[in-house]
Amino acid sequence: MSFLKKNWAWILVVLLAFLPLINIFSFVSFNFSNSDFDMILFDDYEVPENIAEKTGFDIVPGVKVAIHSTGEWAIRWMIAVLMITPFRIVFGTKSNLYVRQAMGISCGVYVMLHGFFFMYHEGFFAMFTEVNLVLAVLASVIIIILTLTSNRRAMKYFKKRWKKMHRIVYWAAVLSILHVVLLGEGWMLYGILFSLGLIVRFGPVREWFDARKFKLAKAL
Repeated sequence: MSFLKKNWAWILVVLLAFLPLINIFSFVSFNFSNSDFDMILFDDYEVPENIAEKTGFDIVPGVKVAIHSTGEWAIRWMIAVLMITPFRIVFGTKSNLYVRQAMGISCGVYVMLHGFFFMYHEGFFAMFTEVNLVLAVLASVIIIILTLTSNRRAMKYFKKRWKKMHRIVYWAAVLSILHVVLLGEGWMLYGILFSLGLIVRFGPVREWFDARKFKLAKAL
């Protein structure tokens, strides 16, 4: 019970990250009947009405739905991680490093799945055929590196350099948003949230919020 009390937020993040995978993997069939591992991504699948409306088709290849969904969740988790500090600056809340790491790892898992499904469907070299795909590759490399170093051992090894290294997530965010823009997908919300986060972090703006919280605390 004490473990649940101490780690409830971390557990909640893991559950929230896991739930969308249930729907995504409903488009994937794993076959273990033969000695060789095989995976079938349905070529013809009647998708739910909300996905059909987004894509404009009644029937969408399951692999394309998997690519689209994992990509969406990857950028959602990334923006969520980047909004933790601005949220803390504005509202004065405390942040939990391990919850932040769990959110970052969730982003990394979706990035890896996104890349896996894409390569399965299009092939490895297809990632370098278009500018928007190259941007996605660069962002993915950054995020995967950060995911692999989101642990205590890496923090002890890199020490003060760890925080500096993890600031490159901003480059990953810029590349990811550009990727979505070039795809013609819904990027506006991600762009607005990312921009607001940068504004709140900006020195004078951050100082204004800090001064406001100080005055409020003094008044109470």
